[in-house]
Amino acid sequence: MNSTYAVLIVDDSTTNRSYLHYILDEEGYEVWEAPSGEACLERVQREQPKLILMDVIMTGIDGFETLKRLKADPALAWVPVIMLTSIDDQASKIKAFELGAVDYIVKSANPAEIKARIRVHIRLSLANQELLQSKIESMGQIQAAQRALLLQPSDLPEARFAVFYQSFHEAGGDFYEVEQLAEDIFIYIIIDVAGHDVKTSYITPAVKVLIKQYSNPTYTMEEAFGYMGDILSQTVCQDTYLTAAALKINRRSLKATYLTAGHPPILYIPSQGTVQLLQTKNPPVAMMEGLQYHTETIDIASGDRFVLCTDGLLEMQDSVSGKTKAWVDSVKDLAAAGAELKTEPLRSFPQRLVQRFADLGSSNDDIAVLVTEV
Repeated sequence: MNSTYAVLIVDDSTTNRSYLHYILDEEGYEVWEAPSGEACLERVQREQPKLILMDVIMTGIDGFETLKRLKADPALAWVPVIMLTSIDDQASKIKAFELGAVDYIVKSANPAEIKARIRVHIRLSLANQELLQSKIESMGQIQAAQRALLLQPSDLPEARFAVFYQSFHEAGGDFYEVEQLAEDIFIYIIIDVAGHDVKTSYITPAVKVLIKQYSNPTYTMEEAFGYMGDILSQTVCQDTYLTAAALKINRRSLKATYLTAGHPPILYIPSQGTVQLLQTKNPPVAMMEGLQYHTETIDIASGDRFVLCTDGLLEMQDSVSGKTKAWVDSVKDLAAAGAELKTEPLRSFPQRLVQRFADLGSSNDDIAVLVTEV
């Protein structure tokens, strides 16, 4: 038997299980059986099938509750589940899909239809696993590579940005990236990898590769961060995580979309009006698999500026007490400094901002500041 093509049938009816077992065994699948939702959950903890066929109505926990518990477990959520029922009602179908089922089959369906649906979903499952494994292997190779060079403003003048970067340790965990999505559309990202040992610098090229891969119109910012987190949590970030701030500026539509993930807010300095701190409630990246992210979008105008920074800028150590101020307590200083430097030339803005905070206290961390102008 080839467990690569194992299918688990979950049904409290012996007759139904036997019928499905027969038509699948005939096709060459390895067929497993579970007489209840509880037995299904116990079985998949030990060995995972490539697909689950599950009855909706069962004694004990029903199919919907079993499906819900499967999808809540990151180690099992990837297993495709097709729901089986004798009732062809729209509400049940919608509920099944909302809980994460990939398909819904009425028990009266003929064997050819059942086989065809199973073939399609196993193919998709195998293709997704192969793609993920390929990415994981690529990240493993990148992990051993040297830290990638940081993009300079002169390398991409159309992006209209200026930066300050200072590594406190030999192996810095802060870095930034700028990618062009289309003409007049750019994404600016600043990231802080937790920790300060040498291995943090090895994470940088891996993240850069993923940023480049997902920086295109086919991925939303939310999707990109979700995919990056899933891959990184299984590879170079298994025992760490990273915080991030991302900003997409569309100079055609004059829209800005932003996201922060456990990171200091983005400072928005409009050409007209008062400064604002932009922040979204998202978890840090790569803490675990399956995390979801959300963004916010605002209208912008020519001449507006945005400042992205890591917490090393804001966490200042008092020279007298020796205590370090948390970044959440320093965001008001960031807003005040932004207002004071509103007319500062873009090229010198990051350096002047860093100097402004240096006057308030010393920093014992990496510092990265990126400023862009619409």
